[in-house]
Amino acid sequence: MPPTLADIAAATGFSTATVSRSLRGDKAVTAKTRSRVLRACSELGYRPSVGGRILAQGSLAFVGLSLGQTDNSTTRYVSLLHQALSQRLSATGWALRLVSSDNFVQNLSDVGAMIIIGTVNNDPRIKLCTKHGIAHVAIGYDRFNTGFSLVPDDAGGARLVARHFADTGRKRMAVMASRRSGEGHDILVRANACMDEGRRLGLEPVMLPAVNGITSTLDGYRSIMALGGGISFDCLFCETDEQALGARAALMDMGKKVPGEIAVAGFDDLPDLSSSLTTVRQDFSLLAKTALELLDRARRGEEPSRVVLPVRLIVRDSG
Repeated sequence: MPPTLADIAAATGFSTATVSRSLRGDKAVTAKTRSRVLRACSELGYRPSVGGRILAQGSLAFVGLSLGQTDNSTTRYVSLLHQALSQRLSATGWALRLVSSDNFVQNLSDVGAMIIIGTVNNDPRIKLCTKHGIAHVAIGYDRFNTGFSLVPDDAGGARLVARHFADTGRKRMAVMASRRSGEGHDILVRANACMDEGRRLGLEPVMLPAVNGITSTLDGYRSIMALGGGISFDCLFCETDEQALGARAALMDMGKKVPGEIAVAGFDDLPDLSSSLTTVRQDFSLLAKTALELLDRARRGEEPSRVVLPVRLIVRDSG
């Protein structure tokens, strides 16, 4: 017989009302009490009912995952983050709802909290959540955001790539900016950091002009093909794995040997897609766990903080 709320209450010594409030993120419950309740749930295998929470709380039982203007719900990054968040939320009875960029305002009344990705400087979504009193966490960069935020170590990861290229004897580095590059975008941090480290290491880095297509993979392919015969670099860093895969395919179609003539590296280490690609790995499970921990603190009205998550270089066949 599956454990019940009463079993959790008995294991923790709290009342069922306190256990229930802990699981729904009630601000009146201390972080220590909620941690003890969640630990008991994990040990006993208790899983709150998502349906029951929706019946009891309606739209407030949902956490929104707000996509930026250039984010697509079908991209591998978004789907992996969505999956990791959903798995962790289900353990506490919450449900996740995707919120597209064109209907953010309409969805504000349909969620109890919001996780915002694809942020830009002075992001209006952050301001709207603050204005309407909705607990929120931003994954990305907005230097004007004073609330809870979370980023992988994009700059540190990009520098690891430049150092790897230098350590393996490469002499001339190219960096490919992505479709999201621009003022305030998180991914531009990767390109700038790689350029800076490349200059420091004497790799004579150049930023390639981006050619935007339908997908990031097509972006990478077309950006390389647009160079024609004008390829003078022997290593290439792309801001995303999808870009790197497209760029590698274009280089091979042009008769270039990868990594013999040109080493290629990406960023993210997307499962399945990046199995042969040198890349920087970010832990999606840790990303989701940390985002939800910050969201819990935001619901409690605690002092905001910014967290930078570690990344690591994964060297594979492409360079």
